Amino acid sequence: MGRFSRSIALAKESFAVLKSHPGLAWFPIISATVTVLLSIVFFVPVFLATGGHNLESLPKAIGYPVMFAFYMISYFVVIFFNAGLVSCAHDSLMGRPTSFNQGLSNAVRHLPAILGWTLIAATVGMVLHIISERVGLVGKIVVAVIGGAWNIVTFFVVPVVAVEHGSPIAAVKKSGSLLRKTWGENLIGSGGIGLALFLLMLMPVIPFVAVCFTGMPVLIMAVLGLSVIYWLGLAAAGASLQGVYRTALYIYAETGEVPQAFNRDAIVSAFQARQKGKFVGYFRGR
Repeated sequence: MGRFSRSIALAKESFAVLKSHPGLAWFPIISATVTVLLSIVFFVPVFLATGGHNLESLPKAIGYPVMFAFYMISYFVVIFFNAGLVSCAHDSLMGRPTSFNQGLSNAVRHLPAILGWTLIAATVGMVLHIISERVGLVGKIVVAVIGGAWNIVTFFVVPVVAVEHGSPIAAVKKSGSLLRKTWGENLIGSGGIGLALFLLMLMPVIPFVAVCFTGMPVLIMAVLGLSVIYWLGLAAAGASLQGVYRTALYIYAETGEVPQAFNRDAIVSAFQARQKGKFVGYFRGR
């Protein structure tokens, strides 16, 4: 509970960074918009060509390449704009001026590493998808666990790629190394942000349910439209907060320096070294 409370505090400080640099929210907004457009470009023709079915109804020799192409392009869009977001957040947390255009420029400078990481991430995602198609329920659960573990190990890859110069393989190794330094805190912090966002997402539900009893279609549609806009804005803010939080973790794990926008006591206590005999330390000692 103590660690979770600290992570909530760090999430609030991440929001303060976002509030002072609202342009950070443009990265997830543009990323989501482009991803939706790509999905339409890819899957509407498939829907029409298969008579209302999906990629799985196509021959594997056609379906798998199309799916991998979609994985590559959609992963690239997400990773590219996340790299831009992390770059801006890193500059801001280090006390340097930043802007949306600077974030994009930095992402372009790191394009080879971003493309390399896109290839790795898309390949892993594709392999897990194919395996999931061919196994039963237990196998699907195992694949989900493996996918979750992969996401944890690669938690810091985008910050490493966006800030440092190196290969994507080196970024994966560096991510694992940084993860061992901050074990648990990144997950707990992300959970704290996720919980806060979930509670905020529930806010429009009660007004919407209330207007549904009025029987007034115009009012119902108006409240629904406002709720959708609110949820989209909240999703963009949440993605931005995750990027800021992840960058703050990366800075402290990499340099030992507390970002200027964060409380020193909170972040230092949140990143105390793991004690021997507790979980990871316990198993290492066996």
